[in-house]
Amino acid sequence: MNDLLVYCADLWKPQRWLQFIIVPNMQRDIIERCEDAISALKQELQELQEKYEENKKEITFLSSTNIKKALVSFYGKSSNDDSTNLKNIQSKLVKCEQEIQFFRTVTGMEFTKYLKKTETKTEKGTIYSHRLVGCCRFLPFEVEFKTLDAQTKSCEVIHINIHVDQKENSDLVKLVSRTHKSLNLLGFFRTISTYTEWFDYRQSTFSQFKDKYPLAVGLPMGSSADYMILMNPDLPGYELLLVWKITITEDGSVTPILDLLPKIPEQAKALDKTGVLENAAMNFRTLLQAFGLQATIENIIQSFCMKRSSH
Repeated sequence: MNDLLVYCADLWKPQRWLQFIIVPNMQRDIIERCEDAISALKQELQELQEKYEENKKEITFLSSTNIKKALVSFYGKSSNDDSTNLKNIQSKLVKCEQEIQFFRTVTGMEFTKYLKKTETKTEKGTIYSHRLVGCCRFLPFEVEFKTLDAQTKSCEVIHINIHVDQKENSDLVKLVSRTHKSLNLLGFFRTISTYTEWFDYRQSTFSQFKDKYPLAVGLPMGSSADYMILMNPDLPGYELLLVWKITITEDGSVTPILDLLPKIPEQAKALDKTGVLENAAMNFRTLLQAFGLQATIENIIQSFCMKRSSH
């Protein structure tokens, strides 16, 4: 009897009833999580199945039979001489590579990756998303854009997102921002092609004169900076600062701006009665128009930086 009472008392303890309540709830939570995981897996399998079907279509399109049919359609008649067709294809590939190399030389553009994906189909047409990765000379870029291909075979850019790693260059940042609004993708590529061409030309010009006149030309920030210092070894403290900025206007035009700024001690400025220092920038622009950039810089270095022999 006592054992029965002890058993009943133990049975009526709150901990015992909590076990009967908590365990089913925990089991229910586990079951719900499993069901959610199963639903997610089903959805993922469905997406993979759709991708598989799409890839299978591409594989079917690229099958040897379809390629042969395409070749027959291209040549206008069926040919059993596969070697002849292969030679024709190879010659066309060589020609295409030559044209790509020419395009790269002229524009500086090189595309390394291109992806295209169908987004949605509407009554107006099909929306495609594109991802284009490449570089224009030294400037890498990544362009993501969407196009609407209408049933009338017209194509319209409806969205652009450009990534350019030049945050310190305010002109390029503004160009990217304007392109996002204007959706003028062609204008963007045209501008960066011209901009990088001028940048490379400035860098090569600075390097050329530094190599030719190492004591007279200073590049404290390197040849990629926007200025060059001209010095006379016999006149410490007397310097000419040649500033060469490359700007991008609102309409996407690229404009080089050159200026010559004298850095002369104050006592020397007081002796400049004829205003040579004051008019240095204007005279420099006049020389640019008359002789061109290379000859003007050469003349300035020869007249200002070189040692004079005494007679």
